[in-house]
Amino acid sequence: MCDGDGKITKKIILEPGRTFGEFSLLPGYTGKDCDIHTVSLETKLADDLVLGIPFLSAAMTSVTGYEMALALGMEGGLGVLPVRMLVSEQVSIVERIKRHEMGFVENPDTAYDTQTIEQVLGKMDKHGHSKIPVVDRNNVFKGMFTRRHYWDVGGHPQAPVTEIMMPFDSDEKLLCHKRSNINIKTARKLLEDSESDYLVVLDGQSRLVKMAFAKDMKPIRVASAINTHRGWRKRVEANIDAGVDLIVIDTSDAYGYFAEDVVVKKYKDMDTGVPICAGNLVTYDGALMLMNAGADIIKVGMSSGSICTTQREKAVGRAPMTALIDVDEARKRYYDNAGRYVPLIADGGISSAGDMIIALTVADAIMMGNYFNKFFEAAGDKLDEDGKVTRLESKMRNVITYGEGSEEARNLERYGHSDMMTFFPEGVSSTVDYAGFMKPSLKADALRIKAAMVNAGCMNLQELREESVIELMSEYSKRIVTETHDIDTKR
Repeated sequence: MCDGDGKITKKIILEPGRTFGEFSLLPGYTGKDCDIHTVSLETKLADDLVLGIPFLSAAMTSVTGYEMALALGMEGGLGVLPVRMLVSEQVSIVERIKRHEMGFVENPDTAYDTQTIEQVLGKMDKHGHSKIPVVDRNNVFKGMFTRRHYWDVGGHPQAPVTEIMMPFDSDEKLLCHKRSNINIKTARKLLEDSESDYLVVLDGQSRLVKMAFAKDMKPIRVASAINTHRGWRKRVEANIDAGVDLIVIDTSDAYGYFAEDVVVKKYKDMDTGVPICAGNLVTYDGALMLMNAGADIIKVGMSSGSICTTQREKAVGRAPMTALIDVDEARKRYYDNAGRYVPLIADGGISSAGDMIIALTVADAIMMGNYFNKFFEAAGDKLDEDGKVTRLESKMRNVITYGEGSEEARNLERYGHSDMMTFFPEGVSSTVDYAGFMKPSLKADALRIKAAMVNAGCMNLQELREESVIELMSEYSKRIVTETHDIDTKR
């Protein structure tokens, strides 16, 4: 009904919402020191929370459990444990991850000295390796082949790998240890003192025994989700005691009293020393509210997830890039007034490396569910070709996925339902094609992001946010620049 002034709604926005895939990143000036090896994907979410890669796995029951949180954490990302877990389950996983220590890689993958560069690169791509030891048929260590060294010096794909590898003839190039009974404490010290990326352990006959990697010395980060309902404080306290690195409010719509007053403000009063990420939000006003309340990080997105039906069921939500741009405007205003920078996490609507790149021109990090759901480490059941649950990796063909608002998950509190009497699904359940282990795909997409940053002339993600230029494409131009055309696609 209209009021006296004839107004029907508070505001009508006629500009259509935009998704990540509608934008193109324009090339910028690339300096001589800006290349795929030198650009950094590190992102700072808080003073004591710096990620090596800007990836978070969604707090979804079918996505993040111990295996996913550990695997992603070891690669420098952050797994977010779902709030549907019992408090004791979250705490147990956090404690297990925090107990995980650097270890040796026994019997590491190797390349033979008779193989070609092309064959070795294929094996590295399959397993997500950036380096691989080269041995002979007796497992005698001959040298190390690294992707970076290959890119620096070049070489014909059919040339022997021995022409490009760094040979085992100089302790200055390769950190090797010829006592196979070396303990992890000594290995750690050798890596720290040498500043090498890896340690090769050999026996008395120079045969390869094991390896240790410097990246595994870094602490593994893990986050836990909470909701805005009764019991959140108990969940927070238990996770803090276990050593969690980030608390994430997991609600579909955080623009309200419970997220602002009941959780964020009271959480900040607890003075835990652990940052809190508040979300989800898709508007300027909502973001500004939670920034003013003290949120350390804001999570942006609503109704754009691949299995989310909120828009269909309630006509509520927003296109992901438009939401991110609007929230970024709130961040700029808040920074001007308060002098505090609030990182943003883009959550939902990301289905390709291109989407990741565009999202990172505004967001500090990206959270994904569908992307991680397809991997071996995902929490969802794996199915064989007959649709039966299997634990044999070779037989896995699909992975079960379901949204937190689906009939299977029934995460009532996340969607504001008080009990089953008010519940209706805001998500679906389905399957995704199994895509193997996470590491190779993650490495490949991280490489694509780095390559785009080089095109934009950006050395790090902060420069990408501050200096990059993106352009909205028309439907026709999008087809021309994103799809192959005018060729026979049947070949």
